[in-house]
Amino acid sequence: MSENLPKVAVVLGGGGIKPYSAIPLISFLQEQNIQVDLLVGCSGGSIMSALWSYGYTPDQMLNDVAPRLKKSTFKTNWKALLAVGNLPFGRMDKHNALIHAGPIRKVMKDLWGDTRLEDLKTKTIIQVTDFETGEGIGLESGLLADCVYASSAIFPLLPPLKMGERYLFDGAFTAPVPILQAIRHNVDIIIVVDFLEKVQTDPKGLFDNLVHTGKLNAKTIGASQMALSIDINHAEIIYIKVVFEHFISFWEIDKFPEILNAGQIAMDKVKDEILLVYNHLQKKMSEEAGR
Repeated sequence: MSENLPKVAVVLGGGGIKPYSAIPLISFLQEQNIQVDLLVGCSGGSIMSALWSYGYTPDQMLNDVAPRLKKSTFKTNWKALLAVGNLPFGRMDKHNALIHAGPIRKVMKDLWGDTRLEDLKTKTIIQVTDFETGEGIGLESGLLADCVYASSAIFPLLPPLKMGERYLFDGAFTAPVPILQAIRHNVDIIIVVDFLEKVQTDPKGLFDNLVHTGKLNAKTIGASQMALSIDINHAEIIYIKVVFEHFISFWEIDKFPEILNAGQIAMDKVKDEILLVYNHLQKKMSEEAGR
């Protein structure tokens, strides 16, 4: 890489399948020949980061990967469901959640095989949370399929994954938009993508209330970490907010036109800013190198 090019990091936050709305950003950066030096992903954003770094094109992400996310992939674990009602034979713990992990892990295995995180084309960091201690961790090595599953295993829907001596699960519990992982790597530009839904004011039922409280928690953590990042970081931060009017389930691939449209609307608002910042820094670095 030329020393006169700004170092660029892209941070993709969590949000189920909503991070597929980052496809317009990926296409834009590739069309503009803007090289990305670091990818950081959390939960659904870890899936997109891994696909991108592995080498899947935007068209492949949409036409080959997305159709694998079928409703039948998300199989109910009746043992855990019985535990919700405190019924006999019910069990919910770090080994048992409301959805069986097997089919989802198979999809991820099919996508990435035995590829390791540290061997990806672009350096990639996957945000996870230690289930037993609550510690946030940025994974930089390990089987890619395992790292991505752990980052997106939102409990109590999906069980944590044991990796080494730790049980790891959804990174959104500690850093829903893990910008601090990018700051540690001394880049020049950080493009942050946050996938947001409008919060229900009066949720009903177990699932809606879990989603509601999760959103509130993620919003609070994300805002505090973003503020901290601005205070301690020298890099230019470009914040992209992709907004959705309502909740979208993991398997609702029929909503992909809506998802991509939301991403394109958000991109149209910031693409000039991205080019302005990138070109300004590139010119500045070239001038400094010529002195």
